[in-house]
Amino acid sequence: MNSGLRALVGARVSVVQGPEKVSNFAQLETGMRWADANGLSVVAMFQDLDVSAGKYTPFERPDLGKWLTEEKLWEWDVLIFSKIDRMFRSTHDCVEFAKWCKEHRKILVFADDNLTLNYRDAGKLNSLDQMMTELFIYIGSFFAQIELNRYRSRAEDFHRVLRTTDRWASGVPPFGFQTVDHPSGKGKTLARDPYGYEWLYKIAEKLLAGWSWIRIAAWLNESKVLTNMDRAMIKNGKESKERPWNVGTVKLIMTSWSTQGYKTTDKGKKPHLDADGNMVRIAEPTFDDATWEQIQQAAAKRSYNGTRRVHSENPMLGVGSCGLCGAQLAQQISARRGKSTIGLPDNRYYRCGRTPLNCNGMNISAEEAERTLESQFLAEHGEKLVIEKVFVPGSDNSRELEEVTGAIARLRAESDAGLIETQEDQDHYISRLKGLTARKRELEKDTVRPSKWEEKKLDITYGEAWARSVDPIEHREMLRKWGVRLILQPKSSVPRVILEFSK
Repeated sequence: MNSGLRALVGARVSVVQGPEKVSNFAQLETGMRWADANGLSVVAMFQDLDVSAGKYTPFERPDLGKWLTEEKLWEWDVLIFSKIDRMFRSTHDCVEFAKWCKEHRKILVFADDNLTLNYRDAGKLNSLDQMMTELFIYIGSFFAQIELNRYRSRAEDFHRVLRTTDRWASGVPPFGFQTVDHPSGKGKTLARDPYGYEWLYKIAEKLLAGWSWIRIAAWLNESKVLTNMDRAMIKNGKESKERPWNVGTVKLIMTSWSTQGYKTTDKGKKPHLDADGNMVRIAEPTFDDATWEQIQQAAAKRSYNGTRRVHSENPMLGVGSCGLCGAQLAQQISARRGKSTIGLPDNRYYRCGRTPLNCNGMNISAEEAERTLESQFLAEHGEKLVIEKVFVPGSDNSRELEEVTGAIARLRAESDAGLIETQEDQDHYISRLKGLTARKRELEKDTVRPSKWEEKKLDITYGEAWARSVDPIEHREMLRKWGVRLILQPKSSVPRVILEFSK
């Protein structure tokens, strides 16, 4: 293999179980050994951890996907995995990715399986070795898919059996509980977690004292209280969320039946019922019945607070931001109250969208914000020609350069061997050699050209483009594409709205 080729070494693990999980490191080590043995330069290593190959195609995976984009695919030639099942758990994904490799002239290597799919070398594209390699890789992906389906079937059967028992199947337990060995000696069950149990009572105390969901979430984040998910992440050597609590998480633990020790479905929102229609208890309740009822009544009172989210699209999404914290501006409607205002439209406004606690006083009438944005932008830039960024794909002419260099070498070998005898042969030889040499010089000047963005000036002004539509969502997309940003300032500031324009 050409020692000048650039390699990516990848690893994938469906479930990371803790610091003792080292299969990803072993995969990378295998790939690095293969690259070193074949004289390749490794440009990068990547790891897709907690990523299922049955759920995500290669193009959808967080780390691998970045290297398959138009911007990055010109930076490497060879992709190395240790085994086929680390890359594929689907024959369909395997076939589609092989097509992509052929289209982009990439080499795919499975080091431990001793398989190399080479779409870079033109001389091997239709060879018997290449065809056999494709067949073996397709067969390998087929068996990997069968293995995945068997695992899923066993897991579904396992969960189906455990649904009506007091055993815990798997996953992170509800807040206030921890997994322990089942008294029967088979599997796991749930028991009270002292840390979570203490905080559940503190949260209930604040809720019954009249605190809002937002205030409770902010207080929990300020107190550095960890959710069970964050504690599990830290145990497995990962970073926890900086602010794990929000309105949704607080409300869920204060209203979910799982807090009372019952098995639940629909992410904790509904109790699981057995064949007789009874709720299945797996652990002792956190609160007594009277306290739980008080908590549910307090939660119900917070279901409506005079404001509601707008479920239509936000005309300021991706355009407006808070001048204090930088969060996106959220759109909300404050319902009018009182009999005298019945029939009048609701008040629409934008506010700081930071959660769980938005910046105090950072809100503005939607009409004022939109009017100011339009008038100020058109006044300053309406007469200018529109400038848009255009993506220019890169190119890789290294394969053609190799072929041209080889053709020149063959021509010269024919000449050195005395195979050019007549004047006609000589003229043909000189003509071909000149053409190939000229082409070689062109290719050497621009062998690999990376992708890039270029600015293009259109034959239309910003004002003319704006006037072509009255739809606020189309206007929003124009502003986002042009790089226009609205920054909301505090109420004491003048002006309250500042525009930034990147062009």
